[in-house]
Amino acid sequence: MKKKKEEALKRAIEMEQEGKRFYLEAAQRSQSHLAKEIFEELAREEDLHVKKIREIYERLKKNEAFGEWITSVNDTSKLQKVFQESLMEKAKASPGDLEALRFAMDREEKSVKYYEGLATETSNPQERRFYLTLSHEERGHYLQIMDSIEYLTDPVGWLRQKEKAGLDGS
Repeated sequence: MKKKKEEALKRAIEMEQEGKRFYLEAAQRSQSHLAKEIFEELAREEDLHVKKIREIYERLKKNEAFGEWITSVNDTSKLQKVFQESLMEKAKASPGDLEALRFAMDREEKSVKYYEGLATETSNPQERRFYLTLSHEERGHYLQIMDSIEYLTDPVGWLRQKEKAGLDGS
């Protein structure tokens, strides 16, 4: 059983590292300031995931228990802040930016499913909480990327929807 957990964590580290590489490359190619900032922040957050997963991996290798309740790996409000600060820019996205964002959304969805699967396979509540925390943070990435795509595709419609401007007669 221990070997299976170690392999799952190794795979998780690989996934997060692959994500970071993709996000850094996408940031370099981005033409939109918003897409660039989103990709750079996602890369930073993947680093934080790798760090925490490695800590857990090292504990398991030493036959140590999780030992703590992990409720957050990173500050998910940073990604939201990047998005909010970028709303002042005129929305313009190249087809390449949108394609990269859609690909990123797909990566995040796969990560969510992977971590949720690991959570269902364990009977250890602390381990389950760790995987669910990672899944939750990846879902937040997914939703933020979705918001970015919607904003870059239709900024007026996005603002109308988010701000509810004009929909209630005000």
